[in-house]
Amino acid sequence: MNESAEHGGDFFRAIGLDFRTLSRSREVIGADVLDAWFDPSPRVLAALREYLPFLLRTSPPTYAEGLVETIAEVRGLDAASILPGAGSSSLIFACLPALIEQGARVLLLDPTYSEYSHFALQHLGASVASYRLAPECGFAICTGDFVRATLEIAPAAVLLVNPNSPTGVHWPRREALRWLDRIPESTLVWLDETYVEYAGAGESLESETARRPNLIVLKSMSKVYALSGLRVAYLVAPAVLRQRLARLIPPWPVGLAAQVAAVEALRDPQYYAARYAETHQLRREAFLRLSAIPGLRVHPSQSNFYLVETDHAAALAERLRAMNIFVRQFDGSSGILDSRYLRIAVKGDGRVEQALACAFYELHSQVGGNRSGVPGHPPPEP
Repeated sequence: MNESAEHGGDFFRAIGLDFRTLSRSREVIGADVLDAWFDPSPRVLAALREYLPFLLRTSPPTYAEGLVETIAEVRGLDAASILPGAGSSSLIFACLPALIEQGARVLLLDPTYSEYSHFALQHLGASVASYRLAPECGFAICTGDFVRATLEIAPAAVLLVNPNSPTGVHWPRREALRWLDRIPESTLVWLDETYVEYAGAGESLESETARRPNLIVLKSMSKVYALSGLRVAYLVAPAVLRQRLARLIPPWPVGLAAQVAAVEALRDPQYYAARYAETHQLRREAFLRLSAIPGLRVHPSQSNFYLVETDHAAALAERLRAMNIFVRQFDGSSGILDSRYLRIAVKGDGRVEQALACAFYELHSQVGGNRSGVPGHPPPEP
């Protein structure tokens, strides 16, 4: 039995897990994890610089009260519905066992974030049913069909990620609400919105928890606020469920530096909106560049990452690693994504796409014996 789910993050081994050679972080590109390519808000950095000694030596507010109040104010939520935690995984591991009985039937998307399938199988002993997202349909959820599947399977809980990971495909809010309106309130819906800010303002369903007793929304502040290293997340739940789950969270769930950084990030929406717009432009440029290469299929995404499909995925990933560029390759051991797929995080300078294109042409030339690479497409400039 695997002790943990498979994640990206091999890039940190190239930097050094003992942190003695952090200077290597300037040379290594970790596109195998979905961290933001941009820095946190200048407000975040200014607060941390000015107060860092105090933030490091001082105990934080016991239950992150100021952070909760800021989330409530910015998001238009009732503070009594918000439960903070040290990253989304801490809330997954603390809360799901209290919400889902051992051996219960659980519905997941395929593909989806591997932590959920691992947790459902290994920690909950769940009977897992999968709703297949077809590559030929862009890995999109067909709402009507998903309604039928949910009613037919009749799960105790549905665990969703939207926009989905690892596909980056967003299920529009109006469609998700249509699905919620059709399924029974006895079905728990755990909705992970780690990447929803990339999908556009107003797409989150967190406000819906006030009127839907079966809906819990998980929000990470890692990927969309560039705070992955600080581990900040929160969930929004109906008051009764939130009160029940709060008993499972220890005091001081979020460190002081993390609380301050999260509050300052929430107070600077204009900065992040501009970064999201840049992210979409960078992803579009990567899509156009790589899609022009025969033998590479780039799947559309609405988030800060995308999937590339190619028969040469393993060889490409290996060649990129030799250049200190890390992308996520799937091994085909489970789910619909086999070893032909790479998941690549959007970065800010185009080096990943440049290196991937060069590696692909070089590989194709060696395999096909054609120095110019793919016919009609000469190798890109180095």
